[in-house]
Amino acid sequence: MCSPLNTLDSLLAQQALNGAIALAFEHKLFDFMALPATAHQVADHFDWQPQQANHLLGLLWSSELLTREGDCYVLAPGVHLFLCSGSARYIGDAWRYRHQVLQQFVQRLPQLLTQKSTGWQDPLQIDSAWADAALHQIAQEQRALSADTACAIAEKLADFQRPALLLDVGGGPGLIAIALAERFPQLSAIVYDLPQTATVAQRNIEKAGLTGRCCALAQFPAQRQVDIIWSSSFLYFVEDRQAVLREWFDRLKPGGLLISAHAEIPESPSEARRILPFFTPLMMRGYSVTHEGVLAFELQQAGFVIERIQRHEPFPMSPLNVILARRSKTSN
Repeated sequence: MCSPLNTLDSLLAQQALNGAIALAFEHKLFDFMALPATAHQVADHFDWQPQQANHLLGLLWSSELLTREGDCYVLAPGVHLFLCSGSARYIGDAWRYRHQVLQQFVQRLPQLLTQKSTGWQDPLQIDSAWADAALHQIAQEQRALSADTACAIAEKLADFQRPALLLDVGGGPGLIAIALAERFPQLSAIVYDLPQTATVAQRNIEKAGLTGRCCALAQFPAQRQVDIIWSSSFLYFVEDRQAVLREWFDRLKPGGLLISAHAEIPESPSEARRILPFFTPLMMRGYSVTHEGVLAFELQQAGFVIERIQRHEPFPMSPLNVILARRSKTSN
């Protein structure tokens, strides 16, 4: 019999590492570690005990966020872009938010198991919460990784090499659409989201100097069609997924492209372990994450032709499956 002890112990160890990283973000320890420092120097700066500071630095070193040479610790190469609060790609607030959400989920798990899920909630009732998230953690995640992934996907597609209008459905702060518009000068973009969230996106568009080609809307013109639809991590929150997919089909011009980037639950336990810890809390609140293959099938049912599925593309929290689906040029 194979003992599960190693697996269980590694999961326990991760809790200690997560706690150390959360504390480091909270105290801006990573900012201080941008330059080499000893445990005594760290302790003096933060008013900690030197021996305890040395243990903390050793724990962070084991996570490979720090390197060590002699008595000195310093940030590992490249990580300062994401760990230092002054960087444009700083991810600390978003990471701490996700960490807190997962901690709360663990604490509430016994209660969740005895109550019915709340089910779908009218998005307008939580518009202010989405807008706040768009200002903070979602913006950090889009700057740190999502925008780069979107541009890397688009670079390989002929649709972005010619004049086109893109609709970013559930675009949040709009930084993905902004990055795409900056990378492809022939591209125009509309960020579509809830009213307060769309206001956040519009401000970001104005800051980027892209008001001539981009805008953010909370209501989309009924008859307008677009060349490309991008939507990432949006479908979990819709009440009727099939109706939304049919609407996307109608929104695309004949020959238009849909790029769907969403988490799906794989069949393999090791792959599912990269997805389920982040999305089980969401599903227990009544929202929906499809099993792998279901979304592609539903897109086909809505009339789309599946061109390609790119598994486990890099996005914050967990990898997402990117489905490239097209409305046929001859479709009615």
